[in-house]
Amino acid sequence: MLVLASASKARKKLLEQICLKHKVIVSDFDETKVLESDPLLKVRLLAKGKADSVFKKLKKENKASNIFQALLGCDSLFEFEGEIFGKPINKQQLLSRWKRMSGKSGFLHTGHYLISMDNVKSDMKSNSLNKFFEGVVSTKIQFMSLSNIEMIKYASIPEPYDCAGGFAIEGNGGLFIKKIDGCFSNVIGLSLPWLKTNLEKFGLSELFLES
Repeated sequence: MLVLASASKARKKLLEQICLKHKVIVSDFDETKVLESDPLLKVRLLAKGKADSVFKKLKKENKASNIFQALLGCDSLFEFEGEIFGKPINKQQLLSRWKRMSGKSGFLHTGHYLISMDNVKSDMKSNSLNKFFEGVVSTKIQFMSLSNIEMIKYASIPEPYDCAGGFAIEGNGGLFIKKIDGCFSNVIGLSLPWLKTNLEKFGLSELFLES
């Protein structure tokens, strides 16, 4: 079983889609401590912070040895014209961003940090991480040109306020995306090809498509 160190419903749904047994354990990592301005490095540090936080929690509770095989931390950021767009804080900010994004393109970056629970099976007191993989997957997104009415209507529903960049490709926001260049599931919040490749490196390919 995989531990997902994220409260994201979209990421959980992706794991359910591929029938990967998992348990969500939300991290208590303080994301405000990561002040890095480079989006690729920041998203990598955020993913690592979430994963490490949950990993330490499991070790402390002595629950890692026989239940879980791996732990995944993820975080996503949207980069537009060199700026980092996280979740919009209010309607005004969302509309301001969409007016800039309309007809243009940006990049959705997702940081992944995958830890093998073999790290603690042999020695639950060990603090070393001798088996992990990390990486950032980036997908280019080109948006349709939107009217003010379309932007205002989208800003009136809850969906965009829960998403990096202020849009959900798997929801109503998919209507506004002209094309993508790269991994589709990465835009939702987790690159399934990345996860598959790195779980296989751990010898855990049996976790996929479990009934």
